[in-house]
Amino acid sequence: MDKRNNVTEQLKELLDTYEFSIHTLSKYLELPVEQIRELSEGDVGFLPEEPIYRLNIFNKISFLYLSATEDKDLKLSAFLKVLLFCHGLSERAIAKMAGVEVKDIERMLSDPPRKVSEDIKYKVAVTVMALRFFLKDCEQENINC
Repeated sequence: MDKRNNVTEQLKELLDTYEFSIHTLSKYLELPVEQIRELSEGDVGFLPEEPIYRLNIFNKISFLYLSATEDKDLKLSAFLKVLLFCHGLSERAIAKMAGVEVKDIERMLSDPPRKVSEDIKYKVAVTVMALRFFLKDCEQENINC
């Protein structure tokens, strides 16, 4: 099976390649450290058979894995879109908060989103990260998300 599609391999790579904290994974996945180790070795037998439970665990692992492996510019563009479409912020508001021009935000939302300097990306990324952190509780309530 392709490593990118096998959740236990993704978990193993998070631990071995990216040196992700097993204690953080334990809290995040709500599993004891020993079960995290077992899961990273491919043992899923201890998990409840309930499909929703397994799907949630596997999705959480995949989300972390994709954070390490997915294109960073595309990810930043996706987070920007959440702020625009889910939270109703404008490109102008985000640009002002980040200290950049509206055209920079427009460029980051274009396809492909690689037409701005690293300095601009940094300013926007820090702003987007802060806004997503503070507005995260609104996302589940908002039906547009």
